Amino acid sequence: MTAVLQVIGLTKRFEEVRALDAASFSVAEGELFCIVGPTNAGKSTLLKTIAGLQRPELGSIRIRGRDMAGVQPKDRGVSLLFQNIALFPTQSGFENIAFPLRTAGQTGADLERRVREVAALLKVEHLLDRLPKTFSGGEQQRVAIGRAIAGESDLLMLDEPLTNLDARIRIALRIEFKKLHRELGQSMLYVTHDQVEAMSLSDRIAVMHQGSLQQIGTPDEIYHQPVNRFVARFIGTPPMNILEAELGSEADRPFLLASGFRLPFPQARMFSELRDKGQKLGLGVRPEAMRVAPTEGPETPFAGEVFWVEHLGSKSVLDVRLGESTVKAVVAPDHPVTREGRAWFGFDPQLRLLMDLESETFLR
Repeated sequence: MTAVLQVIGLTKRFEEVRALDAASFSVAEGELFCIVGPTNAGKSTLLKTIAGLQRPELGSIRIRGRDMAGVQPKDRGVSLLFQNIALFPTQSGFENIAFPLRTAGQTGADLERRVREVAALLKVEHLLDRLPKTFSGGEQQRVAIGRAIAGESDLLMLDEPLTNLDARIRIALRIEFKKLHRELGQSMLYVTHDQVEAMSLSDRIAVMHQGSLQQIGTPDEIYHQPVNRFVARFIGTPPMNILEAELGSEADRPFLLASGFRLPFPQARMFSELRDKGQKLGLGVRPEAMRVAPTEGPETPFAGEVFWVEHLGSKSVLDVRLGESTVKAVVAPDHPVTREGRAWFGFDPQLRLLMDLESETFLR
């Protein structure tokens, strides 16, 4: 598949802070690619550098195979929509959407047709003759998106476009973004700190932390096969439990042992290799993968103490003391264990979620 954008070893510093640390990735033709990470991860710096608003110290940017070194922002063939909505307050919705077209020298019937096409796509036809001060927050964002997509561009870049909207409007516009992407077939680079937004929208995700891209993959790959502790804990609500564990054996049967549980180790060869290396290990367990019961049973052999319960309507989240560890478990709202007290737990060890605690990376 053709790459619309190629970022290779991009590095950017602000005094002693490395905002981008050798970032490399590509965006394919028609792909919706999300960059997700916490505040100050370097997400916005990455977009601004690709757009040509900031100059990197190292690395290269290619758009449709063309090296962007020395190319002015207006000549890069990208559109960039920032987090803060900045519509022209004295111009109508029509003129706001038409702005990039007029800047490119388009006039007359072609401009009129394109503005009305975009307005119909975003369902803002009724705003074309009104000023932005009369728009709701969601309407302002739709018109701003219209301005970003009105002109022709190889890549549409969106920097936290839904952050300043309330939850109901964010969910509605998230659905509209997905529809918009399908209808336009345009390549999009979408930055957000909201992991739910990234998981629901993207074809692929890059998880970013302290200027470095930690992992790139599909939403399923990122969720089920995280490469390290940061990705495992950042993606997923509640975050993944990481339980410290040791290797042991009894009658030539290998097992994982920790405070509060003992589990058979399912791969003898891997067990021998790990034991020889003497690595400190951790086991990742998603809260929704925890089995919970009010009584001991074959599937729930480990005793624990529920000390806090969050009732969230569609689910309940249990905070549990399991030996010396504190873990979270997710249960249905009508589950028999939904209050504080003694309960029983179980889970299956996943070898792909076995972690080297020293490097904080999962073993592969």
